[in-house]
Amino acid sequence: MKIKLLLTAFLLAINFSSSAKLNGIATKTTNKFSVAGCPASNSSIELDIANVRARIFINGDMWWNLDSAMAASEYEVPKGSGKCALFSGALWIGGKDIAGQLKIAAQTYRQSGVDFWPGPVDTVTATLSASDCQHYDRFWKITRQEVFDFKNGGSPSQTIIDWPGNGLNSQTHFLAPFYDQNGDGIYDYTQGDYPKYDFNNSIQNVNERLNGDQTIWWVFNDVGNVHGETGSFYPIGLEVHAQAYAFCTSDTTLANTTFYNYKLINRSTTILVDTYFGSFSDVDLGNLFDDYVGCDVARNFGYGYNGDSLDDLPLGYGLQLAAVGIDILQGPLADIQDSIDNDRDGVMDEIGERINLAKFIFYNNDNSNIGNPNSALQYYNYLEGKWKDNSPLVFGQHGHLTGGPLCDFMYPGNSDPLLYGTHGTNPGFNWSEENPSPGLGPNIPGDRRFIMSCGPIRFLPGQVEYFTKAAIWARVASGIDSSKQALMDADDKIQTFFDNNYQTISFCPLTNGINEINNPNFSVYPSPASEYLFVKYYGDINKKLLEVYSCDGKLVYSIKPNGSNEIKIKISDWSYGIYFVRMRNENGKTKTIKIMKM
Repeated sequence: MKIKLLLTAFLLAINFSSSAKLNGIATKTTNKFSVAGCPASNSSIELDIANVRARIFINGDMWWNLDSAMAASEYEVPKGSGKCALFSGALWIGGKDIAGQLKIAAQTYRQSGVDFWPGPVDTVTATLSASDCQHYDRFWKITRQEVFDFKNGGSPSQTIIDWPGNGLNSQTHFLAPFYDQNGDGIYDYTQGDYPKYDFNNSIQNVNERLNGDQTIWWVFNDVGNVHGETGSFYPIGLEVHAQAYAFCTSDTTLANTTFYNYKLINRSTTILVDTYFGSFSDVDLGNLFDDYVGCDVARNFGYGYNGDSLDDLPLGYGLQLAAVGIDILQGPLADIQDSIDNDRDGVMDEIGERINLAKFIFYNNDNSNIGNPNSALQYYNYLEGKWKDNSPLVFGQHGHLTGGPLCDFMYPGNSDPLLYGTHGTNPGFNWSEENPSPGLGPNIPGDRRFIMSCGPIRFLPGQVEYFTKAAIWARVASGIDSSKQALMDADDKIQTFFDNNYQTISFCPLTNGINEINNPNFSVYPSPASEYLFVKYYGDINKKLLEVYSCDGKLVYSIKPNGSNEIKIKISDWSYGIYFVRMRNENGKTKTIKIMKM
């Protein structure tokens, strides 16, 4: 894997209390306030059902390995290849109270602490205890198939038994979504309740259910301890219900995509104004030192791509260039009657108007005025689309003090023909890393990170907002422009998929596990597989039928073993993705094993 120098083992042992900064960034002073004393969570889990293996942490950050002094990328795509496209990502949120006091919570690399901790917040006091943090320092990872089996008479899995449908004491009554069989408001799997997947397409709001074929649910807050990452003196009083998910599918675009949905609740008694919800991403496409970034205004899309025609080093993508991007599929609701066309559809203040991508800015991996943030104000400036020194983003060159018009979007290329980003001013050229300014050569590719944000809004006490994003990856045979176009095509497909309630792309059929063979006595290896697949049967093979199905239910291989106890199947020409190897007996009962084709 691609490696970045992060911290020594000594720093890890003292729970990141040092102020040493990644890659030589300066020391930061952290303020103190009365807190519960929750320790930083190191709990992590992998989202891995499709063609991506993505590591996720409790604290709102993801896609990297925290367990070593040499932090490594862990957004691996294709899964099993050892090649990674993203190094880190996290949720950022910040605003000001009516007295102008800044409140922000954000994550990057945890080098001076964290801003988030496990658990929901007390709905009365907007606090929680260290024991609450410990209780919720875990993930609930579940599959749609698992719940389907239980719903149809199967035994409950441990995750179904432990599902956190309800909070404790004065925590919110409803936590993780669940289907309430008897309508009593209490999650009880023995009464027919189950985690809330939509099995009959009756729940049109994706925020009110679990999504994907594999889903990870967790809850975190910003009041558990001192804000060590940003140094923010005041907490927001934020509670976040999060789910990460992916789909089992033979569709290449969807298999290369992961999704993240956040339910954000203001548990404080304070109105937060000028509030921005943001997504931080550190793009490392194989070789981390040769990347460019850009944004597509119309698509609400920030992305990274190779800055030259070869992604070299052992774990680079080579001549088959890859590109990766973050699509804000759903921003927060706009303030009522704010007289702004927040979704850029030509209509102001319509009911249910959501805020599209409002700001896009990148920063360098250094300590300059356009480098890594070191204070709460600098984190908030990036959410507002401003630089660390409080100067505005301007169109052209590196966006800092260049004399161009003020703008909201860095490196938009030709994606903003209506000039939303420059508020109607025509700057005269399409700004990108390849074309930073007329007469200047391309930027030098490097290690890039960027912030996408939606806002500003008023975030009222008790208010609930939703923020949904997707990480999308694409790859082509060769060519920088071709890789970007492949990524844009993939993004269009994923946005349509989301807009249509996740119904426009086929994914894994559900199988009724209670009708399967009790003792299949067969094994399938290897998985992942690339050239050949081997199926070995232990026992009488007569009167059996071996079938292989793609994730969309198509039969791709079938054979009657006829006495042979080991079958070799050539799969090198199959599309990569999930497949199901099914053994069927003479009574029509089956047993299925899932494998991955690389």
